[in-house]
Amino acid sequence: MSEVFQAFAELMQSRSRATLSYRPQANGQQERSVKTMVQTVRVYVEDPLQADWDDIAEKLVHAINNSRDTTRRETPFYLVHG
Repeated sequence: MSEVFQAFAELMQSRSRATLSYRPQANGQQERSVKTMVQTVRVYVEDPLQADWDDIAEKLVHAINNSRDTTRRETPFYLVHG
């Protein structure tokens, strides 16, 4: 891990956990986040060949950032910005 990232993690009082490459089971929490994002995109993008999915990206980010996390009982926006 780079010194810059280590300093940032220390500043944020965060822990970093190394995981194996190409082994998604090693980081279940992140995989759950990816699964949520993919499910959300599927709701908005009807046609798998749709090329303008980036037009709705801002709306998706807003929806996810303002939805309550069932574990932490807060929105991601609140957890980051207070």
